[in-house]
Amino acid sequence: MPSHIRRPGSTGPRHRDHIARLDGGGAAAEYVRAPAAVLTTAPKSIPLAHTAALPVAGLTAWQAVFEHGKAAPGQRVLVNGAGGGVGGFVTQLAKYAGAEVIATAGPRSTETVLRQGADHVIDYTARPVSTALDGPVDLLLNLVPLSPQDAAALAPLVRRGGRIVSITAPIEPPLDVGVSAMHMVARNDVADLRALVDLVNADTVSVDISSARPLSDLANVHRLSQVGRIRGKVLIIP
Repeated sequence: MPSHIRRPGSTGPRHRDHIARLDGGGAAAEYVRAPAAVLTTAPKSIPLAHTAALPVAGLTAWQAVFEHGKAAPGQRVLVNGAGGGVGGFVTQLAKYAGAEVIATAGPRSTETVLRQGADHVIDYTARPVSTALDGPVDLLLNLVPLSPQDAAALAPLVRRGGRIVSITAPIEPPLDVGVSAMHMVARNDVADLRALVDLVNADTVSVDISSARPLSDLANVHRLSQVGRIRGKVLIIP
């Protein structure tokens, strides 16, 4: 939901045109053209600029939790990487689905993750998740890059018949354990986005903006993200 759309015949500053799409470039452009069919009404309950944090991360979370993860009431769901921009939405949506949510997060994110609905938080900086978990889970939602060794350690945490959904590195469980696993990339889906907007307007889902930075600071924001020093979503202001 771009907050700036240059209409045909606009007399504003001339900029190179960009077409808004989830799998393309142009995310840092000041002006973006977007087909009306991929847009929906922004939430009324939060500042308009904050809605920029909703579509990509929110759609990724929605499709991971509901479409691929099939989260359901009473399930135990492990959210690996709950402190990140996608993780906040995943935690809230898994709780909305009625699941018992076990989240991994560092000390600086623990309070936020609990506020977002996590029932239990595992401090991954203190001990490995594989030793901290008190029993198997029905669904593992992995949101962080993993080494092959770390991925291999997580796979056995899922019970037979459970599911693994990863938005980063694929996690391959042994073939004989009856666990389904997939690696996903979010797609643009207006119906999913409208459902998210409804939950935001109902105060069921919050948009966690950890800071707002000028566009000139974008390179530094990327550097901080690469070393894991970003929590929630950072808003870039042109």
